Parts: sequence; structure tokens; C-alpha cells
Amino acid sequence: MRPLRLTTAGLLLTLAAAGCSSGSPPASNRFETPATGSAPAAGVPASPASPSKAAVRYTFPVIGKSDYAREHHDYPATDILAACGSRVVAVTSGKVLAVTLVDRWKRSVNAGDTRGGLSVSILGDDGVRYYGSHLSAIDDSVRPGARVTGGRPIGKVGETGDASACHLHFGISPPCDEQGDWYTQRGTVWPWRYLDSWRKDGHRSPVAEVTAWQHKHGCPRAATVDP
Repeated sequence: MRPLRLTTAGLLLTLAAAGCSSGSPPASNRFETPATGSAPAAGVPASPASPSKAAVRYTFPVIGKSDYAREHHDYPATDILAACGSRVVAVTSGKVLAVTLVDRWKRSVNAGDTRGGLSVSILGDDGVRYYGSHLSAIDDSVRPGARVTGGRPIGKVGETGDASACHLHFGISPPCDEQGDWYTQRGTVWPWRYLDSWRKDGHRSPVAEVTAWQHKHGCPRAATVDP
């Protein structure tokens, strides 16, 4: 993660490596959207599945005042700046795939699989994987295999791993290996357009875009850009 600077007055985001316009604090948190998606083509790894006809509910991932930009270094993701200790919630109902409870990041090693510090990934009922990292704490009940509902608290905003300010790194991706594929888990499609919708009670789902990405790229076996 490139260095970040947080100004508490406006929670404005500055990326040292790239100039980015910031978003606005979320107005509210929850919405419903009809599930969308498509069946995978022959020979393509399993992609986000179409859930039932019931509406899929989404929630903005940070409770309280926050800010984020529409850019991110090197690969698609969003850094949501918020006060340390702000509540992080599950963006939709689903199953916990992976949890990192110990911060093993060392700058001298710069290993990609440790950059996120404390982190949680969830396989949503929509078939999409949602990842949050740099947490300061993770709720005791959030463990691999556990069921979570949208809006349920899963942890708190922090600056563990390779972070220079309190924020939530938020990534959206296909589930692929579900665990261990950090280079996919960290993010494959830009989240900001969905975050923009969710904070305004919109109804935008990432299923179609994630499905299209996986049809094109499959499941990579290694990082395609630097950690």
C-alpha cells in the first residue's frame, strides 16, 4: 500500500503515488438489488453464481464518517479512510472464507500475502468475494466457515500491515481458491462505483462485472503486478 495521509477535518485522501479525487462520506448504509449474473462458459473456472430470486442486500462497509478515492495504485481496489476504531461490517450476507488474526507484515520482507495485516474475506450469497484489511481488531465470532449477515460488525478500522494511516482496504473479486490467493483476493474490479451506490441507498451489484472478469482472466496462479 502506498503511503496515505489523513486530514481529520475532511477525511481527505492523499495517495503519495498518484493524485486522486476523493469521494463523499456515506449518507446511509443499506439497499436491496435483484441478483444478476451469468453461467460460466465451458472450461472456465467457477464464477460468481446467480443467487435465488430473492433480493440480495448490500451494506456500505464502514459505519460513520469516511472518505475514499476512485483510484488505487497498481490494481483495482479502494482505500476507505475512516477514524481508527470505526466499525467495519459485512457488505452482504455470506460465509467467511479466510481470517488473518496476526499481523506478520515486515517491511524488510515486503511479502504480498502479509501486506493486509489483520483481514477478513467473505463469500457473499451473490457468489462474489469481498475483502477488507488493515483492521485493528476482528470480532471473535468471525472465523472461516462462519455465517454472517449483511450489516453485521466484523471488525474495526485500523492500520495493521503495510498501512500508514487508519483505513479499510476494500477489494472485490471472484472466490477462485477461496484462501491463499492473496493476489486475486485483494481486488480485481474497481469497487468505487458500487460504494458510491451503496452509500446513497442505490442498488448496484458487482456480480456481472466480476463474472465477466473471471470469464476473461480465469483464476491467476500468481500476482501480475508487484505486491
